[in-house]
Amino acid sequence: MRARLVVVGLDCAPPSLVFDRYKSAMPTIARAMGRGVWGPLRSTIPPITVPAWASMTSGLDPGELGLYGFRNRASRAYPMTTSTGDDVKVDRLWDLVERAGKRAAALYVPPTWPPPKTSATIVSCMLTPGPDAPHTQPPELAAELARFGPHTPDLDDDGSLDGDAVLEGLHAMSQQHFDVAEHVLAARDPDFLMMVELGTDRLHHALWPAMDPSDPRHDPASPHARGARDYYRYLDARIARLMRAAGDDATLLVVSDHGARSLHGGVRVNELLRRAGWLVLKDAPSQERAFDLADVDWSRTRAWSEGGYYARIFLNIHGREPEGVLEPSRIEDAKTELEALLARVEEDGVVIESRIVRPEATYARVNGVAPDLLCFFGDLTHRSLGGVGAPRVIATIDEVERDRGRGGANHDWDGIFVLAGPAIDPIGRVEGASILDVAPTCLRLLGLEVPSSMRGVDLRERGKPAAWPRGT
Repeated sequence: MRARLVVVGLDCAPPSLVFDRYKSAMPTIARAMGRGVWGPLRSTIPPITVPAWASMTSGLDPGELGLYGFRNRASRAYPMTTSTGDDVKVDRLWDLVERAGKRAAALYVPPTWPPPKTSATIVSCMLTPGPDAPHTQPPELAAELARFGPHTPDLDDDGSLDGDAVLEGLHAMSQQHFDVAEHVLAARDPDFLMMVELGTDRLHHALWPAMDPSDPRHDPASPHARGARDYYRYLDARIARLMRAAGDDATLLVVSDHGARSLHGGVRVNELLRRAGWLVLKDAPSQERAFDLADVDWSRTRAWSEGGYYARIFLNIHGREPEGVLEPSRIEDAKTELEALLARVEEDGVVIESRIVRPEATYARVNGVAPDLLCFFGDLTHRSLGGVGAPRVIATIDEVERDRGRGGANHDWDGIFVLAGPAIDPIGRVEGASILDVAPTCLRLLGLEVPSSMRGVDLRERGKPAAWPRGT
């Protein structure tokens, strides 16, 4: 029996939808749950698309990879740069599968732009700068896929699309993705095929209040509640069709890189640091402005941050940063003081208690230019805003949307996994699964050796107490 494995990633898909509210709309996944093993899948720290998918496909944590978000510091210089596939310096699943003499395909899996030089079949991810940019490996595959339309790895939306247009665009994008997957399956006959559908993430960021009855903005009469459910129904039907094409002997693994949850607002982290004296500007702004446009007095600044789904706090250390002022002997004291500042933010009677993480205490190794602290405001109820000069530190949801675009949902810690196939026993729901478990599970299902660098375990072993990840 051929050990063919199909992995379908649904970016941002949470347990609350797949295992509960939308389960009746997803009969393919529901049947797989009934005859396999499934459960919540704890994401990376941070639960962000690029490091999460990179960790899932390599079996290494973000610190080992040196990837801490969409944007990272490539050096000790102050500006940050957008991550690309070139920033992943280790083997990923398709590399290991190809090296073992089997065929592999990775479609739309972040981060795979620019397309890596590999013998595997690659179609690049949402980082691709445009449909005319090189987006396949081998390069000639692009002409072969042209009949499916211009390469569309992401929804073309600057935040101005209304709900109907978002749903229409997502259906068109997902149709292309699954059509391409079926074509690659038939034309390249891979033993391992992995595709990631980003549409679920875009749906949540646009329409989460219509989807989640617990969201304070929820409108039970919203017409988009049905549209969102129908989109999940469509994805489930396409997964069923893809698996029919893969054959009766194929194993299905459905995964997500992180979950989703309602968003309650934001914290202007650099404004908080400025008011507490950690960040100093040469001229105090008369109105809010982006941090990149602020005139920072680095000779008096001890710490600054990058906004996003979470806050990355960097210390301006003498001898490490170009204009560092904080003496190395003060690093530990500075971290302790900042942890106290960030852990509880209070303004006008509103209190936000947060989770603070030190990279050196979290990752197996700390590579690249890591933040000195990671802060998850409200443990992901609030986003981090990087601007300075606003009259308030705590931002409303409307202010978050004006600052960072779509404010429908924030990321959450748990994604999902569902594993079913001829070699999978009907174990049912298990707890404690980690995103680092996915790579070793895939390799074992394909009959391949698991590198010693991977600290996760086979998802099928998750029901056993001894199966918790090593080193966590």
